[in-house]
Amino acid sequence: MKKLSIVGIYSIIHCIVDMSCAMLIAGILTPTITGTYNLMVSIIFYNFFAFAFQLPFGILADKINKNAFISAIGCLLIIIGYLLNFSAILACIIAGIGNALFHVGGGIDVLNIAERKATLPGIYVATGALGLYIGSNTIVLGFDKFYLMIVILIISILALLWLYKQVKQKYKINNKEPKIETISNKKQIIMYCLLITICIRGYLGLILNFEWKANFIIGLICVLAVVLGKIFGGILGDKFSWRKVSTLSLIISAILFIFAFNNIVCGIIAILLFNMTMPITLTALSNVFNNNKGMAFGLTTLALFIGAVPVLFGYDDFLFNQIGLFIMTVISAIVLYIGFKKYETLEN
Repeated sequence: MKKLSIVGIYSIIHCIVDMSCAMLIAGILTPTITGTYNLMVSIIFYNFFAFAFQLPFGILADKINKNAFISAIGCLLIIIGYLLNFSAILACIIAGIGNALFHVGGGIDVLNIAERKATLPGIYVATGALGLYIGSNTIVLGFDKFYLMIVILIISILALLWLYKQVKQKYKINNKEPKIETISNKKQIIMYCLLITICIRGYLGLILNFEWKANFIIGLICVLAVVLGKIFGGILGDKFSWRKVSTLSLIISAILFIFAFNNIVCGIIAILLFNMTMPITLTALSNVFNNNKGMAFGLTTLALFIGAVPVLFGYDDFLFNQIGLFIMTVISAIVLYIGFKKYETLEN
């Protein structure tokens, strides 16, 4: 119950944080931005600070050892981003930093209690996709009561401050002292394999804009497939084998992507299976850098940002076809298989 309460609070607020950032950008900032170029620059700034900056923040958070407090500061910065809506770029930067701080703080706490397993991290990371979808689409549906998000974020801050006190005083959960150590050749191979796979997932995850996803209900089902994929990826990976579950899920999803353009069911199942590797790669990288969980978390989000860069600059249709999706997903499966073969020898 102790673990579930911690992960539950972080997971709910994770959904809220990503939803509030989506609402800020889609509902408040985008209507004020003139020109496609200015909009693209603002979105790139947000994604850079929200994802790439999790690495330096994660390294710092490992040392500070105040994880829920750092997450609370992140929520506060998102509120400030709402108040800075007169400057789109400034609001994007502040909200992006806030988003990064929340993710890092929560990620470290969840990894601390996960005991080197992927189940709890899978639950934590899963809810973000749902928040992004809700935040983006409530604007389309006419929602404009943005002050409600500020109220919800304030409640989230209070919940995180309460959680910080519980984790420190009652549960006695602390970060291990970070270590600067030489990374062996084996660990380097594992790290590169995991990060390459995450880069591919970051790119492909953004270009999967099948025509049938334009329907709101179908789009919501796809998002729920992403959420369930991440949750079940951690659970099944822990129960059976990270290598077998991640490799098999990617191979099957690669085959289903061939039919996904014309078959909704194949597409939804492919999306679910494709996302099962998310908590597994995160937890594995965290285990490789056992005393530097914030750094490991930041490396995964940096890899996601690198994968997203081509999409942010408009190169999002080159591989969006049956052959492209199949080849890239199979490559991801092969690279991940090699990485986990090495990882298993490291663990043993």
